[in-house]
Amino acid sequence: MNERMQIPNNTAVIYHSAGFDGVFCREIARKFLGEARFIGWNFVDPPIQAEVGADRHLHLIQDGKFLGWFTVLYVLDLPVDQPLGKRFQGDRFTDREIESFSDRIIWIDHHASSIASHPATIPGYRIDGVAACRLAWQWFLRPSTDCHPLASILPAKQDFVKRQVAEPLAVRLVGEYDVWDHRGDGDVELQFGLRATALDDEVWRRLLGGIDGAIVPALIEHGESAKFYADQLNAEHVKSASFLLHWEGLRWLALNTGGPANSLTFAAKDVPETGHDAILGFRWTGKAWMVGLYHASHRKELDLSKIAVRYGGGGHRGACGFTCSILPFVL
Repeated sequence: MNERMQIPNNTAVIYHSAGFDGVFCREIARKFLGEARFIGWNFVDPPIQAEVGADRHLHLIQDGKFLGWFTVLYVLDLPVDQPLGKRFQGDRFTDREIESFSDRIIWIDHHASSIASHPATIPGYRIDGVAACRLAWQWFLRPSTDCHPLASILPAKQDFVKRQVAEPLAVRLVGEYDVWDHRGDGDVELQFGLRATALDDEVWRRLLGGIDGAIVPALIEHGESAKFYADQLNAEHVKSASFLLHWEGLRWLALNTGGPANSLTFAAKDVPETGHDAILGFRWTGKAWMVGLYHASHRKELDLSKIAVRYGGGGHRGACGFTCSILPFVL
């Protein structure tokens, strides 16, 4: 195994709190960083207040609570601008204070819309089509303390696609699920197994230890039963409550999901005969509407992320979304 990088003290980690890709990023960072401040953030949350002091330390405040001052900031499985409430102009932050700290921000992400809109000069590791947790594992194992390692040190996209990288099985399967790379070897079932399991420190040690292969098959087996039950509920819900919605020049198979969802939620009606071009799920979180846009199984050529970006969101071509206070379509 490669020598682990030495991490400076006073490190903060902002991670996407709404999915296992982001949560695995958090636990991977915890494994390698040890002492750090971990800050969960999702797109319905208000920005984290960020100010840079005269000593070039980053001061972070979330929901009125002072989180501390930091010399290094990791942003994992998220864009950089939205959690910090900052904007870019060209290759720089418009906020001069944050720009003065930008060489200490390490950004690991895989969302095409964010990669396209952010400066390429931000230190870190980004590949569209490779989940952030898989990138994070390779980043922390790299044999360099430099925030700008040579490209040859880190794996390329094809190395991940061909499974030619060294990583724990759980990281690979969670990552492949997140980018919808289903190969029939348990990535979907593992998601359900993880959701149905108390993920304590011992479970995380085994998931990320790389030596205990028994826990992943056990979680997959556990998840098969949970998935069967969820599939039945989803089928009943989508058959009784979904409808066709005309919006943005497309016909959407739409549903008020009432909770977290993805394209699998719609599987019972995601067939050409339904007459839809794409899938739309929406729900109220108590703070805002969350809208998810997904490829229909028969229309994967569409780039739905362009629509999400127009409404202040982003993501991938076939799995993206945005938040809003008022829905932009008529029900």
